[in-house]
Amino acid sequence: MGVGIPVKGVMAALVLAVSASRAFEALPLQRQYLALLEPWAKAAMTEIRFVDKETAVYGLGQAGHWYMQAHDTAFCAFAVLGTDPNTDEARVGMTRAELRRVALAMLRFTLRGHIAGGGACTNGKPWGHTWISSLGLERMSVGIDALDAHLDDELRTLYAKVCASEADYLLKRPVTAGLTQDNHPESNQWQGNISHRAAVLNAGHPREADWRERASVLLVNSMATPSDATNAAVVDGQAVSARFVGANMFDTRACNHHGYQNVGYMYITLSNLGIYHFWCKRRGVKPPEALYHNALEQWKVMKACTFRDGRLARVGGDSRVRYCYCQDYALPVWLLARDAFGDAETEAFERGWLRQVRAEQRANAGGWYMRERLAGMQALSPLYYQRLEGDKACTLACGAYWRRIFDMNAAAKVAVDAPTQWHDPFHGAWLQRGERRFASWAWHGAMKAGGLCVPADASDLAEWQHNLAGQVFGMGAQNYAKPAIWTGTAFDGGFATCGVADLISRKGLAEGDDDPDAGRIFLAFCALPDDRTVVSVQRARTSNAAYLRRVRGLALSVPNDVFNGFTRTLHTAEGRRELKAVPQAFERIANAGNWLNLDNRLGVVAIYGGSPEVARLPGRQIPLNIWNSEGPKPGGGYLYCEEIAQGIQEGPRYYGARETIFDCAAVVLTADVAATAAYAAAGAAVQVQVADPHLRAVRVKDAAGAIWLILVNFSESPKTVSRAQLGGWLGGEGKAFHSDATRLAPLGIGVWRLLAGR
Repeated sequence: MGVGIPVKGVMAALVLAVSASRAFEALPLQRQYLALLEPWAKAAMTEIRFVDKETAVYGLGQAGHWYMQAHDTAFCAFAVLGTDPNTDEARVGMTRAELRRVALAMLRFTLRGHIAGGGACTNGKPWGHTWISSLGLERMSVGIDALDAHLDDELRTLYAKVCASEADYLLKRPVTAGLTQDNHPESNQWQGNISHRAAVLNAGHPREADWRERASVLLVNSMATPSDATNAAVVDGQAVSARFVGANMFDTRACNHHGYQNVGYMYITLSNLGIYHFWCKRRGVKPPEALYHNALEQWKVMKACTFRDGRLARVGGDSRVRYCYCQDYALPVWLLARDAFGDAETEAFERGWLRQVRAEQRANAGGWYMRERLAGMQALSPLYYQRLEGDKACTLACGAYWRRIFDMNAAAKVAVDAPTQWHDPFHGAWLQRGERRFASWAWHGAMKAGGLCVPADASDLAEWQHNLAGQVFGMGAQNYAKPAIWTGTAFDGGFATCGVADLISRKGLAEGDDDPDAGRIFLAFCALPDDRTVVSVQRARTSNAAYLRRVRGLALSVPNDVFNGFTRTLHTAEGRRELKAVPQAFERIANAGNWLNLDNRLGVVAIYGGSPEVARLPGRQIPLNIWNSEGPKPGGGYLYCEEIAQGIQEGPRYYGARETIFDCAAVVLTADVAATAAYAAAGAAVQVQVADPHLRAVRVKDAAGAIWLILVNFSESPKTVSRAQLGGWLGGEGKAFHSDATRLAPLGIGVWRLLAGR
């Protein structure tokens, strides 16, 4: 019998944790930011080294842009803490004077090491004059503002000189923009900022007017859409169309950055807008009108892609580490939205995200934000790890500083309504959000197709990688399903989509072990307009004989990591079980029934193709998938998920040519245990037998008891059905929610509601 912590000790620790959490949340928002920065600065000092008596670096301090980015973002934390009268010196382990000394030394290193500064970085080379070099200056500008009273003439002069040098470089660099190629919303934004900043800091300079004009061109072409090509609205003295170079955002406000529908880079773009908005406000400088071009309309779509607690609802998924970088840079956006647009709802986003940052920081030793979760990365790339830690510290410093010097309640409160439904045709993306459910789908996402169905107030249940899109992995290191054809339709309160993707497995261990044609996966997804129910229908088959090492029908991933305390509660007809993460060995949790529920919030009911079971992998499995990589980067996973599937295979297995891998359907419900069990017991979701082998049909009840027929065409030929057939399958006359009531397009999906069920 093992030795454990006494129950009284556990309860005492729990009481202390709850008490500490309440004390944190009772703090004014500005103090919450400080409370998260203070222990981090103490940790970061272990990575800060003085190069000489006057300069210091965070990390290696080389001239490469990410070395400098990491250094510049860390600088912000020291600058803000060192100038805030509320900084708790005991928690930092340094006086404010000592913090300022470090911050000023870091600033000297940045400015002197620039091409215009006459010095060099630790590798003997200067930094600057690249497409991304001005980003570091943008993000560190918050810290420079905080240190304003402590800057000597050398630093003031050098800061203006470095900004002018970058602005001169940008005068020679072509302005580019594009929806899928040369997509540069974020870099046009920060390049426009630095160009205008150079003009402000160097008033009267011979090229001041040139910098201002280049700033307007870059900023107009940051969030430009195709319709801006003919936009006659006058911005900074000229029609938008006169400065239009290309669109970076679709007219739907979708953003194809890094090759997929990327909510994160919508946020990165507006974060730079926020940084410059507050920089100008502090100085009483009128910003260029182009700074805000299309910003409010872009924000509305971004707000729709944000959960109530601030976690990003990444329609299209994410190729980076979860819950950092793009997520962190949401903070400047929310503060911008409050100050510039009057959106008072953003304060709830702030508070929710700070709670999550605190939860992870408390799970780490020494004040770091993410060292435990990113241990694999830190071991392989201290630079990448330092960069992500620095980004989080920088954005927290923004919040701490702006909330100290600006009255965020001064702006009138305005209702900024985000769409409850959104669709982007290019990416095959749909979103529907209600009071109870958030549902989405995207065909052209980070990991190709993927969907989501979670309670609207339970963002911790959300993950995107292969989610609700099945998993079929061959023997290669790189496995994905490349969408080939898809269709879809939206209706009031819901949407439906169907398509096919080619299964790809590449980069196998053996020479020549490459299988670009492993098979095909057919996917259908329907969010019913009841704010509760989603229907998934899937089929996968091989093209040729193949070994497959991982198979999941359905493939619903639910995070179980630091943000929810590493514990989920699984409910089935057989009882209740705690799922403690992270397991040390693979486990398959069988299920004798046809339903399960997690945390009394999210239910799954099988329609056909096998009971929903749980696959538990030995370790975090959501890796870093940089957009241009040949598969997951080394370092392991950075988020652990429970995998709910119909048909679980782990380990190599032979499949013959054109063999069915899985053929399944299920309902996902934002419902509690009782409602999930009752839904299953009532037979509320059933398969309808149809003669055509390419058609799949299911009949389901929604939350109000209405009966729906979902008919899926898994072929590349159109299909016609008679009204008599439909009436028989549905149980009576129905109302169609798609364009043609008796015809299904190739890879089409039909949705009917029984009229008697209204």
